This record gives sequence, structure tokens and C-alpha cells, in this order.
Amino acid sequence: MKKGKTYGTVIVDLEKKEVVDLLPDRESGTLAKWLKKHPEIKTVSRDRYGPYTLSAKTGAPNAIQVADRFHLLMNLGDVFKRIF
Repeated sequence: MKKGKTYGTVIVDLEKKEVVDLLPDRESGTLAKWLKKHPEIKTVSRDRYGPYTLSAKTGAPNAIQVADRFHLLMNLGDVFKRIF
């Protein structure tokens, strides 16, 4: 993240491929609060940003957490670069 920039959280319905909401920040409490208001959420796809882990556990404790495809492939590429 770049200093002096403001970051938000984009909520996307991956089945419909639609943006559902845009949260004003990346704070754990903000996302947890949003998730609590949407108990229908069964799966949370996220990057490895620490507060998102806590948010999902707090806001949607029964949801399955999975790594999002972009970051999973990026991390895999980093591993290959280190090995080879």
C-alpha cells in the first residue's frame, strides 16, 4: 500500500460477477459489520491481508474462507521465482 492513499474494500458477488458494495476503508470492524448484516454469505474469497481474516471470522464465522485467484497465482509466481 502506498503512503498517503486511501483504500477501500470492494465486495463482489463472484457468481454474478457484480460489485455489491464498496466499503470506505480496509478496517477489520467495517467488513465484519457488513458481513454480520449479510448472513447469507457462505464463502469469503479474500487476499491474505490480516484484518480480512479477522473480519471474516468475526462477521461470518460459519463462512468458508478461500484465497482469491489473483493473489493465489501471484504468490505461486513469487515462489517459483525464488526456487528457480
